[in-house]
Amino acid sequence: RTMPKDKASGKPQFEKKDYDVSPNVLCWLCWCPITYGFSLCTIPYKSILELGPEEVVKTDTTCCGKSTANMPYGELGHVGKSNCCCCVGFSSAFGPVTPGCGCEEALVMEIVEDMKQRQQGRGDQGQIQRQEAMMEEIETINTKLDAIMDHLKMERS
Repeated sequence: RTMPKDKASGKPQFEKKDYDVSPNVLCWLCWCPITYGFSLCTIPYKSILELGPEEVVKTDTTCCGKSTANMPYGELGHVGKSNCCCCVGFSSAFGPVTPGCGCEEALVMEIVEDMKQRQQGRGDQGQIQRQEAMMEEIETINTKLDAIMDHLKMERS
């Protein structure tokens, strides 16, 4: 699948996509207490994965509140399909995610493919941008250090 590219930068353009990766209500009621214990404050009954142009946002809603985690594509680590017994899901730096009741293989494959494309299109770019920012900071520090050495009339090596 070919992505449209930004005319100015040549980078792939990605539109925002939302995926509902919530567990099925029956699975949540039956399996989550067995798997995670009976603390309903830690078990999300609703999970939304938002694939933005530059980062992924995962929002989990529990009986006690809502939590949101943002992560640039370059920090996602390995993204791949995972199987546990007869259930299918995917994993990344967000941890394992099993949409529905673990039978949503088409959805899982779509999410994995989409995340990998965005990771390739943005992950490398994000690392390059961070390296460029670091190099600018080093250059600023070197300039300041040179000024201090000149002021103190110190020799440079």
